[in-house]
Amino acid sequence: MLSLEKLIDRSGKLGSLPAIVYKVFEVMDDPKSTATRIGQVINDDPALTARLLKLVNSPFYGFMAKVDTVYRAVALIGHEELRSVVVAASAVNVFDGIPSELVSMHDFWKRSLSTAVTARVLAAFKREQTIERFFIAGLLHDIGSLLMYLKLPEEMAQVLRREAPDTCERAKAEKEIIGYDYTQVGGGLLNKWNLPPQICASVRYQLEPERAPEKEQNAAWLIYLANEIVDKHFERKEGNEQKVEEVDAAIWQANKLDASLLPKILEKAQQQFESSRDILIS
Repeated sequence: MLSLEKLIDRSGKLGSLPAIVYKVFEVMDDPKSTATRIGQVINDDPALTARLLKLVNSPFYGFMAKVDTVYRAVALIGHEELRSVVVAASAVNVFDGIPSELVSMHDFWKRSLSTAVTARVLAAFKREQTIERFFIAGLLHDIGSLLMYLKLPEEMAQVLRREAPDTCERAKAEKEIIGYDYTQVGGGLLNKWNLPPQICASVRYQLEPERAPEKEQNAAWLIYLANEIVDKHFERKEGNEQKVEEVDAAIWQANKLDASLLPKILEKAQQQFESSRDILIS
């Protein structure tokens, strides 16, 4: 059985995002860089360019006039949001070779995007300064599972046979069978990707936010709430007679949000999901 450290160390090409992501980040982190310089780097990757322009021209951002150049897009959306677009447009293409009998990649990214837009909306309601980091954390919150499916298919098949009703139970089954869970793998993998500590910690502690470092607890609580909303409300199918469970009041309180905001949160999250789904998980 691979230890947690060896699993992450042997993640191969999964141990890093595509080179274009790091090139963009390097230029963005240079205080002397201009929108033109950043745009030049992005233009070197036609697929990333196409997705960026599609997303910026979608209702996800809601710009009135058409944005027809990368340079204009970079100037309009700003550095933080550009990071999220670059990561989102690239991460969905990193994983391949996952056994289809274990997981549907389309369903996986559909749920991940649901969590991402919900986290983004929650961060906006909380008036967080960097809401796009919550989008990235939501999108990548379950990324550890993919590495486990790829490297530990037999063990993960045993986990799936447990038919765990929710993510907490699934994580418990993973710890019993493998010795660690998807949150530990995900946090370690994102750290290897050199993503910001807030993102790494919110993924690592999404099921136990009270254990996160003090500076990162708010982020971890928000991803916890986003997960709960997606599990109990966002993914509810029309015509399903099953009673919908309410999100625990303590989770709302930990996020300093009122549960009465849920209808507005769901409405905005659904709108953002619909406007970005076909672009990011086509």
